[in-house]
Amino acid sequence: MWNRYSAALEPLREAGRLGTLLFQFPHRLVPGGPAVEFLRRCRERAAGWPVAVEFRNPGWWHEEHADATAALLTELDAAAVAVDMTQTLATSVPPVAPVTSPDLALVRFHGRNTAWGTGTKEERFRHDYTPDELSEWAPRIREMAERAREVHVLFNNCCGDAAVRAAESMRRLLGLS
Repeated sequence: MWNRYSAALEPLREAGRLGTLLFQFPHRLVPGGPAVEFLRRCRERAAGWPVAVEFRNPGWWHEEHADATAALLTELDAAAVAVDMTQTLATSVPPVAPVTSPDLALVRFHGRNTAWGTGTKEERFRHDYTPDELSEWAPRIREMAERAREVHVLFNNCCGDAAVRAAESMRRLLGLS
């Protein structure tokens, strides 16, 4: 499966158009030895490719694991993905913005809909970011930009044109428009 996947992406890489491979790990990947070994195997398989890692289990970024998580991703030459989502659920990933690669930092805005834990896909990602919500991230993104060559900011609040409008607002907040 990996051979087919990497072969399909090779033209993008050859053309210099591949930003990164985003490895988004499910909530069941919890911090600990077996997960660390799994991450090492994933990175070995993706050797030579730019890699970013998004954890869906908040434990990776809780105080007791955050330093070790950042150190592991740095060792693996993988960019940590910062996540914005609702913070009202036990499964909410904290809004931390670690930079673990000098080349790339990523932020994914998933929306802050409280239906995240219970609703349909459309309900979970139906969120219109307010200027105040986006403003919280502007200083974090600027700090990330001081530590990484590139910062990618992705919006996954994908119902209607909410992501496009949020991206336009973020560009203005960052003084890029």
